[in-house]
Amino acid sequence: MGFKLASKFIVFATTYLLLILVTIDPVKANQRSELPTIGTAGAGTMSIDRERLLGDFYIRQIRAQAPLAEDPVLREYLSDLGNRLVLHADNVRFPFHFFWVRDSSINAFAFLGGHVGIHTGLIENAEDESELASVVAHEIAHVTQRHIARNMERMNEAAPVSFAQIIGGIVLAMANPQLGMAVMTGSIAGIQQRQINYTRQFEIEADRFGMATLARAGFDPHGAPRFFGRLASRYRYSTQVPQYLVTHPLPESRIADTRERAQQLGQPNLEPSLQFELAKARVKVRYTNTSARNALSQARTNEERASHSNTKAAARYAQALALYELERLAEADKILMALHEEDRLNLFYIDTITDTWIKQGRYEEIVEFLTQAYIRRPNNQVLTLNLAFAANEAQQYDLSVKILNEFIMRNRDDRVAYQLLQEAHQGAGDAVSMHEAQAEIFALTGNFELAIEELNNAHSKVAEDRTLSRQRIRGRIEQMRKLERDRERVMRM
Repeated sequence: MGFKLASKFIVFATTYLLLILVTIDPVKANQRSELPTIGTAGAGTMSIDRERLLGDFYIRQIRAQAPLAEDPVLREYLSDLGNRLVLHADNVRFPFHFFWVRDSSINAFAFLGGHVGIHTGLIENAEDESELASVVAHEIAHVTQRHIARNMERMNEAAPVSFAQIIGGIVLAMANPQLGMAVMTGSIAGIQQRQINYTRQFEIEADRFGMATLARAGFDPHGAPRFFGRLASRYRYSTQVPQYLVTHPLPESRIADTRERAQQLGQPNLEPSLQFELAKARVKVRYTNTSARNALSQARTNEERASHSNTKAAARYAQALALYELERLAEADKILMALHEEDRLNLFYIDTITDTWIKQGRYEEIVEFLTQAYIRRPNNQVLTLNLAFAANEAQQYDLSVKILNEFIMRNRDDRVAYQLLQEAHQGAGDAVSMHEAQAEIFALTGNFELAIEELNNAHSKVAEDRTLSRQRIRGRIEQMRKLERDRERVMRM
């Protein structure tokens, strides 16, 4: 079930915000050659609670403005990969949230509160899972070592920068890049012309902690110097470099340091990761400008050249995806069912079987197929969202509402779940619940005014004798108003 947001907004502005917050005076950075004590720096400027609050505000803006890849099976893969790394990281203070930005550029960024964004272009250009994991581990280290908070301490004596000014520039940049960037540039004019990049000190620290995390999690630490070295070589003489190299410069000395550290950490003998290969195939077929015909041709070539069963399976999966896009559904289904027989629990195959059967109008069959899988793994996000999607198509709205309500109790920030729930309530003719679900969608994108309006609409439609329902909706309105006040407080920080 490939959810794709239609709007294609500019992502660079969001990265620009992060760079402003982590920028420091390079002269002062050179005066402090020793790394500060881990876990203490940054505490004077920003508490963990404030960091969470800022992170929550930021991610709502990201949902509203950035072209996220709302794809359950890709989200599941990235979340599993990221949390495997977090499990072996130091100084973790809160749960992490990993998300894909649908953008072909090579980039990744982290922000306050444990939010890590990965561009789809990054996995396109990674040759194996350890290379992708090395970048994710690096971004996790930026968060766990509180580089943004530590840098804000150093900015105390500089001209103050309003979070509201920066966010305002970002919003403008989404619609008018030149105007938005001008606003943001004006907002930081008083910061002594600080360079807009991570400092060498923070990069070295993130490399050190990230590579240690990478090795402890069972990945190949040589993935970092391989990926960094290849990027540096590819763009050494280029006038247009990927944003990742702008924010994370790769001098030869840094690449040499990562090579030396990787040698110390060892090199495990790893076979190609099937999940990585499937995720990469999915991104290439569904989230790039490659035509389905070209993707099909390339996938067939890749299958012929594959030397490992996992890369061969991924090439076959890519063929099925391309055939689906070409509406050659019987051919796609034949490949998918053969793959499913080999690996019955694989969520990539189940997800694409769902798409294929629904497009063939096989609604009852896919609901039964997914129900059996859901019984074995209840509340798995891929199975739950696919089953709800299929149930909505089959007009089995009661089933959709039941499993989505259970899922949302554990996943209150899942916008796709609320979208499916809103569709189920609309199909069932439940106007009150439809407005409530729509309110949650607005809230997840920071639009609390419209969220409250939807809740008021829901309240007005509740029968007078349904006292508990009316009280519950009024209570949620008050919670939304509090979130709105919190946002205003954040904007004044």
